[in-house]
Order: sequence, then structure tokens, then C-alpha cells
Amino acid sequence: MAQPPDDLDRWLAELAGREAARGERSESQALRRAILNEARLDAAPPAADDEHATEQLLFRLRREGLLKRRRLPAWGLALAATLAAAAVSLAVLRQATPPATEVVAYAEPPIWRGAYAQFEVKTPKPRASAEKLVAALRAEGIQADIYAAAQVYTVDTELADPVKPALAAHFKAIGLAVKPGRVRVEFKP
Repeated sequence: MAQPPDDLDRWLAELAGREAARGERSESQALRRAILNEARLDAAPPAADDEHATEQLLFRLRREGLLKRRRLPAWGLALAATLAAAAVSLAVLRQATPPATEVVAYAEPPIWRGAYAQFEVKTPKPRASAEKLVAALRAEGIQADIYAAAQVYTVDTELADPVKPALAAHFKAIGLAVKPGRVRVEFKP
């Protein structure tokens, strides 16, 4: 049954605290206290005991098997194993000796202008001799190129002043005395 508008307005004013409650309206005071108490609880931050209770609840749920544990998927384990194998392989390959530098023979030597020393060496194995000289030069950190044209192997390089004794020994082994500057050695059969 609906109350007249005056009673409803008065009751809402009592709940809002704008009007003093009448004695027979104790329910409106109880309702007001419940609403204010609920609002105060909602505004308060959660207590540390609540966090502890939550952790205990989660622990019991996991122990009983009602809450699934987070597990790494099978592909995750495979990925981790692959990365570990790659890291081990990389470490092993870094310690391995590097392969010998390959000597590439180009088609024709370039045309040099200006002063340079040119030598001709007769040998039964021109390619092997040219590759040996290039390998020795590169081992000393000197740029050397090799060219091949009709069984004639040409080695071009530039020697710094002073010529290192080890390099002089390599040239002396093939019967040449070199000086600093550009050098071209042709190996012929």
C-alpha cells in the first residue's frame, strides 16, 4: 500500500539525516546506520588479514586440486631446450679453429701504372707456389690478390717500408729480393 507523498518525503529525509527520526520509525534509523556502515566499509582499504586469508584460500584450493597451477606449455620446454643447444653450439664453434682462408684466383691482373717491381718465377706447380705466397702475405696482415690466366698465376701486393724479415724470408725462398712498394710476381710452368 502506498503511503501519501508527505510520509514518503519525511521518511527519505529521516534516512538522509535531514530530519529527526520519530520514535515509531526505528527501522529508518536502523536502515540509515546499515547504509552508513556499508559505505564506510567500501571506502576503507583492505586489511592485511584479508590478503593473508586470500593466500591461504588459494593454497588450500591448489592443495585440493581445485585450482590449476600455471605450467610451462610443452612448446615452451622445446623452445628452452633449443635455445640452450644453440648457446652451447655457439660456444663450441667460437672455440674451434677458423678455416684456412681460401685463395681465389681472379681472371686477369689489373693494369698498373707507375713504378712497381715485377718478377717472374718458373716452377713446376705455379698455382701451389702462388697460393703459398698469398697465404704467407695474408698471414702477416698484408693484402694480396692472385690472378690466373693460361697457367700463369700472378700475385699482386704492396709491401710497407721496412719489409718484415718474415716476408723477406718468404720471397727469398722463391729466389726473390724485394723492396718496399708495389710488387707483382708471375708464376709460370
